[in-house]
Amino acid sequence: LRLANAVERQPIIYTKSSRNYKNRNLQNDAWSCVATEVGTTIVEAKRLWTNMLCSFRSYRSKEQQSMHTGAAYDEVFRPRWFTYEAMMFMANAMEDNVHADT
Repeated sequence: LRLANAVERQPIIYTKSSRNYKNRNLQNDAWSCVATEVGTTIVEAKRLWTNMLCSFRSYRSKEQQSMHTGAAYDEVFRPRWFTYEAMMFMANAMEDNVHADT
């Protein structure tokens, strides 16, 4: 949970619409803050975050797929992963990445 909370406080890491998102110096500064807060190295923090994000996307996809029209409340998949709720801020960031076909 500490890693998810630390990353959430550094939106430059996950907000692709930010004008500074591609600024590697600011990205590295943000990851340095995250690593310090969590008590690990930048490389390890990034590795752990990548793993957590992969799990979150998988659980989020299962949840979204189970919410089909006419699905009863008890038919909807409810993730029990301990970090799922703490990472819900990433749902908005992932939705920002979806582009409409033109």
